[in-house]
Amino acid sequence: MQFELGITRDGLKEIKNRMAQGAPTHFSPKELLRQYSDIVDGIVRKTFQKAQSSVSAPSVCLVAVGGYGRSELAPYSDVDLLLLYSSPQKPDLPPLIEKTLYPLWDLGLDVSCSSRSVSECLKMAQSDPYVKTGLIDSRYLDGEYEIFRTLYELFSKKILHHKVREFADSLMKDVALRHQKYEDPAYVLEPDIKEGKGGLRDFQIGRWVIRAKYKTDRWDSILFPDQSRILDRSLQFLWALRNELHLLSGRRLDQLTFELQEKIAPILRFSPETRGIEEMMRQYHLSSQQVWNFASDMLERVLYEPSPVKKASSTFKRKKLDPFFGMSYGEIYLLDPVTFKRDPSQLMTLFKHCQTYQAKMSFQTEEAVLESLPFIDDRFRTSESVNQVFLSILKKGERVESILKMMHELGFLSRYIPEFAEIEGRVHYDLYHVHPVDIHSILTVEELIKLKTATYQKELPLLTSLIQEIEKPEILFLTALLHDIGKGLEGDHSKVGEELIVQIGVRMGLSDEDKRLMAFLVRRHLFMLEIAFRRDLHEEGTILRFANEVENPDHLKMLYLLTFADIKAVGPEAWTPWKNSLLMELFLKTSHFFEQGKGTVALPKKEEVIRHLLKLLPPEIVSDYEEHLPPQYLSSYSWEEIAHHIEMARLLEKELLLVEWTIEENARARVTVCTKDRYGLFSKITGSMFLNRLNILEAQIHTWANGVALDTFKVEDSTRDIERRLQQFRIDLSSVLDGTAFLRTLLSKRQEPSIIQRKVIPRVPVDIRVNNQDSQFFTIVEISGEDRLGILYEITQALTDHGCDIHFARISTLGNRIVDVFYIQDEWGEKIEERERMGRLKQTLLNRLTPGDLSI
Repeated sequence: MQFELGITRDGLKEIKNRMAQGAPTHFSPKELLRQYSDIVDGIVRKTFQKAQSSVSAPSVCLVAVGGYGRSELAPYSDVDLLLLYSSPQKPDLPPLIEKTLYPLWDLGLDVSCSSRSVSECLKMAQSDPYVKTGLIDSRYLDGEYEIFRTLYELFSKKILHHKVREFADSLMKDVALRHQKYEDPAYVLEPDIKEGKGGLRDFQIGRWVIRAKYKTDRWDSILFPDQSRILDRSLQFLWALRNELHLLSGRRLDQLTFELQEKIAPILRFSPETRGIEEMMRQYHLSSQQVWNFASDMLERVLYEPSPVKKASSTFKRKKLDPFFGMSYGEIYLLDPVTFKRDPSQLMTLFKHCQTYQAKMSFQTEEAVLESLPFIDDRFRTSESVNQVFLSILKKGERVESILKMMHELGFLSRYIPEFAEIEGRVHYDLYHVHPVDIHSILTVEELIKLKTATYQKELPLLTSLIQEIEKPEILFLTALLHDIGKGLEGDHSKVGEELIVQIGVRMGLSDEDKRLMAFLVRRHLFMLEIAFRRDLHEEGTILRFANEVENPDHLKMLYLLTFADIKAVGPEAWTPWKNSLLMELFLKTSHFFEQGKGTVALPKKEEVIRHLLKLLPPEIVSDYEEHLPPQYLSSYSWEEIAHHIEMARLLEKELLLVEWTIEENARARVTVCTKDRYGLFSKITGSMFLNRLNILEAQIHTWANGVALDTFKVEDSTRDIERRLQQFRIDLSSVLDGTAFLRTLLSKRQEPSIIQRKVIPRVPVDIRVNNQDSQFFTIVEISGEDRLGILYEITQALTDHGCDIHFARISTLGNRIVDVFYIQDEWGEKIEERERMGRLKQTLLNRLTPGDLSI
């Protein structure tokens, strides 16, 4: 049959291969879709005609629907067909359908075919939006054309242009459900080109609304020419991505995985390696934003348009806001359509009104804003009245994030602050930064607004209280919006951003004091988290250096608030109770330093801890242990946890080892290990965890003055068999510690080769720094690299083999990037300062961190 059709399965593959070779250069993405649709049209028609000639075929019509109906058939997309008939009685169609479909399936086409009468189609389209959209995109292929014409005329006359609001409402509900699924961080980093927010499905929704409301398929006819050109370029890019996804994978695939990002970027002629991937993903985010703006605008035009009754009575509901604007039914409209042309400064007043009255813009007003964007020039940007209104929007605090999102979506924000345009859509090619820089920046402001409005009062009372004390919240919000502004240019983004924010401050007419504050916050916006997460906060020198850099309590408050918002806006898992406790500890100790002007005090105070422990434990037990508990340990746990740890330590008189755990969601657990300290203990613990395929996400190590080692870990198990693995971990660690087993031997015997190919993810370069300046008694080793199972064991084993004793560690995982810090001494309790030995240590660690098989 394949030869009778004039093409074979291999021949069709060859056509797709030629398309793949020519796709990026010979024709536009849309032309590729049309050409492939034409090829499939020819095959389907020939198959259908042969089927009709071989069976007793009734009077029917073959119709293309969906993407195929639009002649937008991607190389491996579904071919959706509708067999249409006019008779009230359903004819015997299965033989005809089988004869049509089997040859197409033999060719490797993914074809489906439904059969309905004209009346059935019309009836279903009245209640089922999916049927309705399918008919909107329907296209005649073969058979009795009169049947198709009858359906289309009746559909257009009786259904398509009726109940448009209900149709738009059903589409909006579908959008909400679909976006909820694809808002997961995994889909943001590896987006679905078709179904994700701003994907090709959203564009079709905009088109369907236009067809229903405006009775035209020329979507560009109701947009400004500039809008139309920008949207068309965005669509061409999304189609190009989807075509390459299909052609490279050889199947229907719409998710732009990391692996395919790396392959497609050079095909589409972006820069080599990581930079090119980031450029491509930036264009994707900018394109998807344009598509979503279009779709949401079309939906809102229908959903929020006043009914005829309201329109008739609107003259009685209108409210004049000032000489330029009025409001009706929660929408702000222009009293004079040429207002912005005469006085562009009223653009900023419009946003102020939206905030004050918690109102939307009418779509005619939005169009006027878009048309007026060219009027936003240097004169506008340096206007005192414009800048004062903008700062008043920020200062008021209410709905600031919503107003900024509105400015951003309309293209106003990047015209008003041109530097912001450089970070729009810009991404980091990693697993940690979920959002593009522009979205992250607006989310940072949103997190501060949540603090300001006491949304986090219960879980973050200190931060909630501090933001109420800020005298100029508008400066904090403006800095949050612009804290990553330097990422649009080459160089250290904190230093570049410092220069840019001063430039912006001058343009806005800010005082010298405000400009200095903003410059400090942008230059040092990563400083507080670096100290809190990578340094021992119980060393007075650490607090002293931090306080000297921060300079005063006001800077400290602002930096603390900005640090919180910056981390929280990264993604849903970026902010943790552990990070909260470390930042709070650093803030309180530095605040105490500024108040006292000297020294620091361990927080919480030891006397306070002892007082609470006496309520939980007998006095004689507290007395036995109170002198042995180091300040660093006391500030890391609650009183209840400390009391329980003491009870665990008392059992060491009879037990070699105690291991406890609490299972958390997502196959994660909190693990507590209590035993007597010994040389290389931390390496033995991490090695035993690696032995049982437990990935360490966080770790805190503590050694009490009486020789008790109390370490806590946050671990995960990708096989979701964490309970069994933790039980085996306890057995293995006990054997290693009592000398009945050697860790290297266990590792060599117990191998679990993965049967699943390792997923391609962004690579992380290795960085090792040895620091002898920031601690008086310890050498600090900072290690950054790509996370993998057993990486912490590799590091600690290397340090132990090098004769290093680990006294303190900060372990953290950012996506697939580890940032581990170790305070170490040599065998004699001294810092490692000899240049040659430092070099050997760095090289040893570098060898262990280089991707490849883990050494045992």
